[in-house]
Amino acid sequence: MITRAFDRSAMSWSYEMHLQPMLSANDIEGLPFGSVFGSVPAHTVSKRHAHQDGEMFIVLAGKAVVVLGDEERELGPGEVVHLSPFGFHEIRNESDEPFDIVSIYWEHIPSAVAALEQLPPRGQLAERTLVFCPPPTPNGGLHLGHLAGPYVRADMLVRALRSMGRDARYVTGTDDHQSYVAAAARLRGTEPAEVARAEGDAIVATLRSAGVGYDRLTRPAADPEHAGRIRELFSRLAASPAVKEETRETAYCPACDLSLHQAFARGHCAHCGAASDGEICEACGRPGEARDLTDARCRICGTPAVTRPERALWLDLDAYADQLRDHLRDRYTAPDLQALVERLLDEGLPPYRLGRTGTWGVALEDGQTLDAWADLALTFLDAARTETEQHGPARITLFLGYDNSFYYAVLLPVLAFATGLAEFLPAAFVTNQFLHLGDAKFSTSRGHAVWAADALAAAGPDAVRLALLREAPEGRVTRISPERAGRLTQDPLYRGAQDWLGGFAALAGRSDGRVPGTGAWTDAHREFYRYLNLATRQLDGLLLPESFSARGYVRQLESFVTRCAEFRATEEAVRGVPSLAEEARTSLALEYLAAKAFAALAWPVVPELAQRTWDWLGLPAQPLREADWTFLPAGSPVAPGAPGTTAAAATGRS
Repeated sequence: MITRAFDRSAMSWSYEMHLQPMLSANDIEGLPFGSVFGSVPAHTVSKRHAHQDGEMFIVLAGKAVVVLGDEERELGPGEVVHLSPFGFHEIRNESDEPFDIVSIYWEHIPSAVAALEQLPPRGQLAERTLVFCPPPTPNGGLHLGHLAGPYVRADMLVRALRSMGRDARYVTGTDDHQSYVAAAARLRGTEPAEVARAEGDAIVATLRSAGVGYDRLTRPAADPEHAGRIRELFSRLAASPAVKEETRETAYCPACDLSLHQAFARGHCAHCGAASDGEICEACGRPGEARDLTDARCRICGTPAVTRPERALWLDLDAYADQLRDHLRDRYTAPDLQALVERLLDEGLPPYRLGRTGTWGVALEDGQTLDAWADLALTFLDAARTETEQHGPARITLFLGYDNSFYYAVLLPVLAFATGLAEFLPAAFVTNQFLHLGDAKFSTSRGHAVWAADALAAAGPDAVRLALLREAPEGRVTRISPERAGRLTQDPLYRGAQDWLGGFAALAGRSDGRVPGTGAWTDAHREFYRYLNLATRQLDGLLLPESFSARGYVRQLESFVTRCAEFRATEEAVRGVPSLAEEARTSLALEYLAAKAFAALAWPVVPELAQRTWDWLGLPAQPLREADWTFLPAGSPVAPGAPGTTAAAATGRS
């Protein structure tokens, strides 16, 4: 006889609750399930999670709400609940007593597979999505390293959502009030407003040349109403009990008579030792005051920094730490971002200075201006609120560089809490690391860069987008060699797609320029059609913010083109045999269907080639991504030549 007893002293902490092993196959040979005692403490929520197992909770004591997906049930002693495989669940105990259960779980793969089939990726995408990208700082042009971060990847998602019939809007702008703009103006001997205007115009033109379409563009220095709107939000922020006016020692350059912060300060991070500007370290993502830098110097003249007392409003971020933890547990955060924020919360959040000594930015009282990052966060909230008022509620997905993690995952939510605008915060954060040129970061000051405008002019937007999406720095630093950067049109997908599509000229001639209807099917035809639909679902899965991967998408799309080319090569031998004419018709109809599918699947990556293919097939408007591919009507005419040729492109859109 084997017995087990509920024993709180024997429990360990896991899944944000107490667990104690009960019985499993390790105890009883052949036992087809595992089991544990569990206890969720009073006023605690267990970790939201899912797994491939089926599971039952048998309630021993207490009352709590069990959440499974969108369902909620309050359970008490003697009640039982079944949790299906891959269903996200948690236990919310709002009572004053522990909620004690027995959990019994088992693996049944057919049930797990069936549950996955009920959760197609497309069904998990919102009907309305706002895709935000951090506005680039207009202190210089965009190089390929900039473009490889959030901008093209976010455009890829927006195009994919639109091709599925979803409502998606792209929001970005220029970060005009950054200290880097003011620093650049000092170094150039001009005014910050002129730098913001000229460089901002160039950035917008580059994004447009790269095929990045935006629906809302925030440019604070060019918006006469921006300061008023932001000051109204700031007044809400200043009323928070977590905001206090304090005098603190601040880094200062006596030679320039300049308060050193952010772009004006340069030294080494006190945490990781990497070269860093003031307030944030790009290498480790940790925040800190410029005065804390090792070997802090003035960026303008190089003079070693001293300190002086300055009075300003300071925000106690740590006062919102618990609210921030609760907020982020309900959001998707990329693994690198999640690890950083958890570390920062465990270490204790530092206070944040809201006003800066200077003249560039939104003017506050006492000769100070609003901190540029606080300005940026309030601009984000203002834009999200305006979008919602004008176009209705939407799920917000934010693409951002890892170096901005603190500002968007900590400072932004806290400012939203303090101003009562938490409903406009991102539901998902999709991060990127850095793309390096060779073995070093892109650097404007060292001339170690390939300018995006030059690359776009030389290779065209499709080739540039494809190269940057293939090497997207997702979850890691990636590299592109100077040689590769000079041969962007040699990408294997870019060349393979053009070769495959070029072969349609001969096929169109064989069918008098019209798409044939299907005839007799072979097993190979059936499996190729199955592949077109399965490949589409796999690509759909890479578009979920929680699993977004531009790199994976490009490689899957390359495999798609290879599979289509192999199908043609195999089928070509039987297309001239009279007795197999019915099979040949099906084979050709499948090829045209593959071209239709390619146009829709490739539009987020190489929009010009995809649009030309769609137009060549005689299809209207922009590519439409079907869940299950429907054949082109028999007899449909196609344009002369093949997709990508001069004749076909002449009637297309770019």
